Amino acid sequence: MADCNTIEDSKRITCKLVYLLKRSIDDWSMKKLCRMNNPDFNNAHIPFFMSIGTTGITNNALAAKMSVSKQAASKIVKELEATNMVRSEKSADDARASMLYLTPDGEKFYQHLKNQVENLENEYKKVVGVKNYEAAIDVMLKLVKFHEEYNCTGEPVV
Repeated sequence: MADCNTIEDSKRITCKLVYLLKRSIDDWSMKKLCRMNNPDFNNAHIPFFMSIGTTGITNNALAAKMSVSKQAASKIVKELEATNMVRSEKSADDARASMLYLTPDGEKFYQHLKNQVENLENEYKKVVGVKNYEAAIDVMLKLVKFHEEYNCTGEPVV
């Protein structure tokens, strides 16, 4: 028979918790965000779409903001353009750069996504309290920064 401490400790395995939270958020987003208004829009699009925002962004800036290659960003942008939520045009300042903007439907969908995410954040705050929620966000930001600055061996990325 397993001892209670071992069972309790298994609930605190970081990789398991991250996996379960990600799966739960993915399920929530598919039900609340993506499929409801646009069946071609998927979870992978959300952070890119929201990063384009209401003022637009260059493809290069989007790639840098999302910490992905320009090619990876371009692939997602093409998928977003296919949903008719995003449009691109040559930059007036630099003919080599493309500016990304939300279409009118994209702007409506952006507000829908923003409202749904704010509702979820408010529910989280009810569950854990505002102070704990803000602390959790701060911790996640630090963990993301750690992974951006260090490779798997714990050595700084060169």
